[in-house]
Amino acid sequence: MEAGFFISFIAFLVCFLATLVGLRLVWAQTETQTLTSSWKNDAFLPFLSVSTLAFILFFAFGNNPQDQIFELSLTEFSIALIAFIGLYISTFSKYANRLSLALLLIFTIACTLLLPQDFTLFQGYLPLWADRLCTIILWVGFAWCFRYLNGIDGMAATQTSGLCIGFFIISLLGGIPTLYGNLSISLLGASLALLIYNWYPAKLMLKDNSCTALGFMLGWLIILSAREGMGGCALIFITYYILEMLWAIGNKLVNDKGDFVSNTLYYQTNISGLSPAITCQSVAKLLAVLTVLGCFQVYAPNNYSLPLATAFITLWFMNKLHNWQDQPQSLKEINQEVIQDIKDNVENIKKIIR
Repeated sequence: MEAGFFISFIAFLVCFLATLVGLRLVWAQTETQTLTSSWKNDAFLPFLSVSTLAFILFFAFGNNPQDQIFELSLTEFSIALIAFIGLYISTFSKYANRLSLALLLIFTIACTLLLPQDFTLFQGYLPLWADRLCTIILWVGFAWCFRYLNGIDGMAATQTSGLCIGFFIISLLGGIPTLYGNLSISLLGASLALLIYNWYPAKLMLKDNSCTALGFMLGWLIILSAREGMGGCALIFITYYILEMLWAIGNKLVNDKGDFVSNTLYYQTNISGLSPAITCQSVAKLLAVLTVLGCFQVYAPNNYSLPLATAFITLWFMNKLHNWQDQPQSLKEINQEVIQDIKDNVENIKKIIR
């Protein structure tokens, strides 16, 4: 256990420092504006290079089938990695960039078809074909919408870091194989390095397809955790992301104005005057709470009670964030406000009856 933890720590440190050095070079080149090749100035290139190399090394030397309920095959691993790289490369081709959603769908279908026949995301409540179809839809939606979490500085990297921390902790608890925990800790090191340069005011920003590639890889880690019976934990870790996207969809349908990002809650708080740094700090605190709750889910008797409670906690947080300008109220003032609301509702009902 101690040796394994030491290896994980070294991997985290190496990935963090290597990505940090790469981003420093990208930033320096961007500042001098001496390069014409756009890929050499892209912030995601060091992130992808370091994390991909770490993934390959861990799979080659740390893949223990006996530690897994469903063995991760070389074919599955290779296709997921090719998808990660391919979605990123499509950023630099105008033709491929227009087909990025189609590429995402193709890669997701390929990975889904390779899932073990005994594994179902919805634990057998749906026929196999319906379960696989829902898996594809959810995976594609998760990866594609991750670009909409990139509306302000630091938000996408914050969510990535929170999810990776959660996966690593449950690997220490024995919920998922050590290999998956090490993949997560490698991604965490690269994410924290990216967060330094992406934090407000951001020196470097991610492109849309880079976010999609990152979302695909995070979705793959979620699928791997679900294969090991830890889908409930993963659901808790991404509760904020899910509700944020649902919030944006609801606003878009009701108001039908602006693009998708402008309808997200975090972007609206930014427009209302709250600093992106404060918003990301607040979200990071929520993600810390979700990480703790997700770790408790390892020992939970079912897969719905704790995620449901987490959803209510997250909704409460989002409401507080949305109303950040409101002055704090005393308990007496809150009670008076509740009583007044009840009286107003009673009066409205009386008028309707009359």
